[in-house]
Amino acid sequence: MSVIEKLAIISDTITKVMNFVLADELVKPDFEEYLATLSAKNADSARMQALLIPYIFERRLTEDRKSIIELFEEKNSDLSKEEKEILSNLQASFSSVFEVRRVLSNGFELYNLVNENKYKVLSLVKMNNFRGVTPGQFALCRIFPMNGEFYLLEISNVISSINKDEVYKFAIAKIIEKPEDAYDDNPKKLEQIEQLVENFGKKFDECFNSDEVITTNIYADNLINLFNIYCDEGIMPAKEELEKNIKQVESNRYFTVSDFKNSYSDFMEKSLEGFSSHSSIYDIGIIYDKELGLFVLPFYQTFCKVYEAEDYKTVQGYKDCIKSFFENDKVPANIIKRVANKYSNFIDRTNEILGTAYNLDSLLNYYKIDSVSKKIFSSASVLYASKVFEQMMNTVSVKEETKQNENIDYSNVGRNDKCPCGSGKKYKNCCMPK
Repeated sequence: MSVIEKLAIISDTITKVMNFVLADELVKPDFEEYLATLSAKNADSARMQALLIPYIFERRLTEDRKSIIELFEEKNSDLSKEEKEILSNLQASFSSVFEVRRVLSNGFELYNLVNENKYKVLSLVKMNNFRGVTPGQFALCRIFPMNGEFYLLEISNVISSINKDEVYKFAIAKIIEKPEDAYDDNPKKLEQIEQLVENFGKKFDECFNSDEVITTNIYADNLINLFNIYCDEGIMPAKEELEKNIKQVESNRYFTVSDFKNSYSDFMEKSLEGFSSHSSIYDIGIIYDKELGLFVLPFYQTFCKVYEAEDYKTVQGYKDCIKSFFENDKVPANIIKRVANKYSNFIDRTNEILGTAYNLDSLLNYYKIDSVSKKIFSSASVLYASKVFEQMMNTVSVKEETKQNENIDYSNVGRNDKCPCGSGKKYKNCCMPK
């Protein structure tokens, strides 16, 4: 099959899936509802096609959470061998933020800021459709692998190099949203994260003499900072310092914390403010899972209390708490197993509260299928190994240092005098060039 024929059959197959979305009696109403939530019910054809791509690859329907492509295959039994192969490869597509390294005659050379891999991608359409995309820019792309090559499904946005900070924020948000994207398709990064998780696990145990610590949001940032200092500088926190920051809430109750609702645009600032900036007080579990790394889980103790209390109805918000832990993708199957192993009444009480009839395996397969089927490290552990996160934090540090130095008077400082910023260096080798 020639390159032109291959591109044609890929494009035709994708078009068939798009037409299926617009016509199928199950999928069409859901897509229309999806458009309504985006205020795009009257979108033109170009906009409609742009919305179809993320819908097809990110939406799951039916009780067993089937993808749109799986539903398409079920209802089209006459697909050719080539079409089935293409659909199988499309299931492995992924969206990320890339730096454009080179523009080729038939595609691009891209660097993925999330998983730190380089890709040569072939375009399914003529390259003049991407006029204006140049090296040095950043692009939000969806690509997929097939027979040792990568193909470009879409470029949903192009961002100027002068907005690098915003791009870094978005890449970090992608890692937090789906940590596995940072090591999928990058064995070296996976190996680095696995080693880091093992090393930090030993340090966590040395620091706290336990694999979990319960405190409140007022003190959680301090504990995490003490652990970070121990990991980075080897300075073991004093026992008194740890005890000072391990506190219990007056009573366990679950409620909505509005501070968690951060957009991509301000999540970095919110993250730097920390849990202690939140107006309400609630319990937090700082847990180290030996396989997946560090998890910081609001209301973890409250979740445990539902199974610990003689009468779980005395725990305010008990049902919402249970549902939040099961429905939150950031709480992996390992955490649920940990609590299930702690309390012999776990399954009976869960079924009683939710009105279900699960055993542990069926519970995990229903609510935590992603973390059951593949290894998903904690976002905190993955960020420790991320270059883009390191670059972003360096940028933040430089900005803070610059802001502090703005208040220093440099007017009468000689080149060879000590720099008034306090670094101990000569002025000419420190703040003078800045």
